[in-house]
Amino acid sequence: MTDIQYITSSTDVQQAAEILQFKARLAVDLEFDDMRHRYGRNLALIQIYDGQQVYLIDPIPLTNPAHELEPLWVLLRNPAIEKVFHSCKSDILLLDELYGVHVRHITDTSVQYTLLGESDNNISLGRLIQAELGLEVDKGEQKSNWLKRPLTEAQKLYAANDVLYLFELSDRLTAKLAELGRLHWAEEENKALEEVRYSRDERPYLRIAGKYRIQPNELPLFRDLYMLRDRIAKELDRPPYMVFANDRLSELVRAMPLDATDWKATRGLHPELKRSPYLDQLAALSPDNFVSVPEPPLPAEQRRFPFRRRLSGEKASRADAREQLLTTLKNHITNDINGYVANLVLSNRLIADIIELGAEQVLRPWQQTILRETAERHGLAYSLVAEPFAL
Repeated sequence: MTDIQYITSSTDVQQAAEILQFKARLAVDLEFDDMRHRYGRNLALIQIYDGQQVYLIDPIPLTNPAHELEPLWVLLRNPAIEKVFHSCKSDILLLDELYGVHVRHITDTSVQYTLLGESDNNISLGRLIQAELGLEVDKGEQKSNWLKRPLTEAQKLYAANDVLYLFELSDRLTAKLAELGRLHWAEEENKALEEVRYSRDERPYLRIAGKYRIQPNELPLFRDLYMLRDRIAKELDRPPYMVFANDRLSELVRAMPLDATDWKATRGLHPELKRSPYLDQLAALSPDNFVSVPEPPLPAEQRRFPFRRRLSGEKASRADAREQLLTTLKNHITNDINGYVANLVLSNRLIADIIELGAEQVLRPWQQTILRETAERHGLAYSLVAEPFAL
């Protein structure tokens, strides 16, 4: 059994970092809570494996995690040390959002597996361990409360298993990619992960307004109720769904309680909402009190007018021809290699982007190479889709 060291102090963090700084590669994973037990995204555990020992670094007991974890952040930023993750995008977004950490020299085993072209779907770590190593790993703690202390021994073992097999998995997948001549594919995709950055959504309510078919005249009330719920959730340190559920948002907008008495009788609300000051804030949204402020237009750079809808006549015909050529090339890649690789090179989203922006701007070099070589092999003109659409 690999030794597991559980770290809860800044002194031990520093000592671990002094050992790890001399390692050529580290297997890394994070456990975090994303609006399940508390408000916001909260780091709960950092797992690191150096090939000999698993380190479970617990940020919860630290008084100033951002400062006390800096020795680890130095390692993650160091391009001389390879960091092996599985499906790392959520982890690196969290590190950027909470600590401004931009991880360098990433190898993602989910990226490696995807580029083998054996499946369309992202594979879970447990399934990948089973498929490649023939081991059954217990995933029973996956949805446990990682913010609750003390951690159980089962949680610690689960967390250790998330990094313990990453080196062996990566080595096996690297060998398979090498046999297929696709190592440079993985290098390009992993390099691109270094540029992933967190960006705050200034209008998060729009994401769910569409789901509940909120009409334009209902949007100001929906927005204000959504934002009030979010502010209350932050003050109570509870996920918004614990204040009241998303489906209640649309129900309340369409049947808004008339006054404070109605709000007290409303089902599905957190108990704190039925007394001051929150009761008064909710009552301000009732029909006799609510002042509708129209939703401001999106900035020009955020407006998403579908490119094809802006075209007509000869331009629309040329766009249709680009789409037909890309569809034909995708069919050829399917026949020449397989459908999984064809979708990696020309998914529906990528086709739409290429029609507007051109393959040279949209695709990675390895994708461009496949597209160019396929076009040449089948007597088609890659140049017709390489550059941006001429308006």
